[in-house]
Amino acid sequence: MSTTTTANTNTNTNTIYLVTGANRGIGRGLVDVILSRPNTTVIALVRDVEHETTRSLVSTTADANVPTPKTLDPSHPDPDSNPNTNHVIIIPYDASIPGSAETALTTLGSTHGITHVDTVIANAGMLTKRGPSIDTAPSDIQESVQVNAIAPLDLFRACLTLLSPPPSKFVAVSSAIGSTQLIPQHSHSSTLAYGVSKAALNHIMRKLSIEYPDMVVEVVTPGPVLTDLLRENKPEFDAMLKANPQLLERFVPIDKVCNGLMALIDSASSETSGGFRDWSGEVIPF
Repeated sequence: MSTTTTANTNTNTNTIYLVTGANRGIGRGLVDVILSRPNTTVIALVRDVEHETTRSLVSTTADANVPTPKTLDPSHPDPDSNPNTNHVIIIPYDASIPGSAETALTTLGSTHGITHVDTVIANAGMLTKRGPSIDTAPSDIQESVQVNAIAPLDLFRACLTLLSPPPSKFVAVSSAIGSTQLIPQHSHSSTLAYGVSKAALNHIMRKLSIEYPDMVVEVVTPGPVLTDLLRENKPEFDAMLKANPQLLERFVPIDKVCNGLMALIDSASSETSGGFRDWSGEVIPF
């Protein structure tokens, strides 16, 4: 199933963003920032197209100045020619399933006629249960690596023909917990599977930035933000805060973080390609 909603669907003139995990947390925050701008199309790849958070993507916008999208027949993706409003396309996608990106992109082309994308934001991710490293099940590591590292690589591969000509951008949302250099500073974080998977993601994106020098490939991190990913691991999160109460002061409001991340993405260039920055622009070591 795919859904097209819009106040304008002139994708030839709009700036087109593809965002995975677009209906919740950081992904939703980024989509809200994008939709606050005129002349933008968001291709929202989500796991559950019927979830209330997905439905809200097509019933509200981030800015009162942006017209509320109206439901359209998906078989007619370009009914308007007015270039001053926004467009949302919802496509099912599950990062835990190999090949899901290819299926989603095939649907995007065949159903919606999209022939290029300006920016891809690989945001979908997962956080498994916390605990000592020796208690981490191999299956937790395997599942985390599939969702947080292999899936973005599959997405890059599936989007490659749409991300040309340059200067297109592929940005992956990572975490400082994936920085091997910063492991001593994150000793409070008992998330081996998550850290391993994000370190793998960082390596993959760094490698792709070298192999595709005409494309901007970058890694960003939102830093500490209260999102659904943390709320779904509330007992472990509460225990971490109890042991390290000073960490709460580091959490930044999600709207501030997402505006900062979009500023990074807007300014990303060949000079920053291959880099790793947080929402404020601070360079993070790999």
